[in-house]
Amino acid sequence: MFKKILYTIINVLSVIIIIAAVFVLLIVVMTKPGKTPNIAGYMALRVTTGSMAPTYDVDSLIIVKQTDPAAIHENDVISFYSSDPALSGAVNTHRVVSIETDGNNYRYITKGDANNVVDRYDVDSRDLLGKVVWSSLILGKIVRLVSNPLIFVPIILVPLAIILIANLVKTVSYARKIAKDEEEAAIKEAIQYIREKNLRETGDTTESNENSERKSE
Repeated sequence: MFKKILYTIINVLSVIIIIAAVFVLLIVVMTKPGKTPNIAGYMALRVTTGSMAPTYDVDSLIIVKQTDPAAIHENDVISFYSSDPALSGAVNTHRVVSIETDGNNYRYITKGDANNVVDRYDVDSRDLLGKVVWSSLILGKIVRLVSNPLIFVPIILVPLAIILIANLVKTVSYARKIAKDEEEAAIKEAIQYIREKNLRETGDTTESNENSERKSE
């Protein structure tokens, strides 16, 4: 009973992992080059530096929501494409310490919580990705581990492949059993039909002989 429950749980988890992997793959493929993949306006990013510690430690998984530039306020933590040449346009996540406006355009002065000075380069609203709305250090650690090929292949990919192969073998075996049962049922039905036919023919022959004997008397 326990093995059956464990096997069911593993199957469900394997299906979920496959669906999630395909879903993420489709999102990445459909995302335009140079853009960050998002789902319904939400993006998942992982913190790779300590500039926002202790608010967001290294490896923290953060969820960033696409936000209208006008809705960003001081003290919000935002993610943006950095104009710092040292970052080569990479995504950065820092806290807004002040905002400057120029018509419909906004410029955000940002600073990492662990940094002593504000960022050298301001953030133009056109480079804004969104505002951080949620974070998890534990999930971030898990994502880092899973994304490591040395972890992903032996711990996730290989067991998943074994489960899929086992399910395939089980399905083929079950299909063969069904086919065999149907074949046996068809044979039994044919034999039963032949027996009933023979009984009817034997009964008709007996009745014919009895009629003949009566006529001869």
